[in-house]
Amino acid sequence: MQALYTQYKQQLTPYYTAHEASLMFRACVAHVLQVEEQKTYFLSDLTATPQQYELLLHMLQQLAQHAPLQYVLGFETFMNLRFAVTPSVLIPRPETAQLVKQIIEENKHRSSLRILDVGTGSGCIAISLAYYLPNAQVTAVDVSKEALLVAQKNAHSIGVNVQFKHLDFLKDAASLLPEFDILVSNPPYVLESEKIDIEEHVLQHEPHLALFVPNQTPLLFYQAIAQYATRIIPLVYLEINQALAKETNQLFESYGYTSLVEKDQFGNFRFVRASTQKH
Repeated sequence: MQALYTQYKQQLTPYYTAHEASLMFRACVAHVLQVEEQKTYFLSDLTATPQQYELLLHMLQQLAQHAPLQYVLGFETFMNLRFAVTPSVLIPRPETAQLVKQIIEENKHRSSLRILDVGTGSGCIAISLAYYLPNAQVTAVDVSKEALLVAQKNAHSIGVNVQFKHLDFLKDAASLLPEFDILVSNPPYVLESEKIDIEEHVLQHEPHLALFVPNQTPLLFYQAIAQYATRIIPLVYLEINQALAKETNQLFESYGYTSLVEKDQFGNFRFVRASTQKH
């Protein structure tokens, strides 16, 4: 195992720090050998079968080609739940978890709740809300059939009931029955012109369909959400492009919402909370 550890460090340090390379090695070993990660600090105590060793070498090859660790492992932990992830879906982020926690905290005392998740991807938002708000009825839509297959798998493995629908929200939102108390979305919001600032492993491997919007229509999805939600959905929670926080906020206020921009844990303007009630 010591030789493999050295190999991971040598092949990954051109792209990552030595600490990051070490963490990747430990995550892969813990996953393949099915041991707790803390045990990977005692390499002399670990043994791998030839098949496991080959798998670890294959995972190293993927990592050296900039594949995100979560895709290599096949999962990511989000809200203390384990979500399968593939290149068909975005990898769940800590910022999104912060949004989910806010929704749970603000609505946990409600006896019944109907929630719509637009652009569900891996299902991390919808499934987490269904798990932590057991009284909620959750519907999730996505334009990608491949993403919906991943989300359905996650709902089944986590053991929650979410209604998934294949839907192009930009074209067919009107076909959704407007029977929701909350709409939540982390839609595509990165401008095409911002690709230059995107990390290589994200740009090469995560689905562009879920990331980017044209420069000329930066609020494309927020416009569609506002048009659909106005007058029928009293509470909207959104993850947003920090560079367009003011514009996104003004958009929802123009539709009659009382809107508020909020920061994520990194100090970036990352969320808009739009309500028909003053808070």
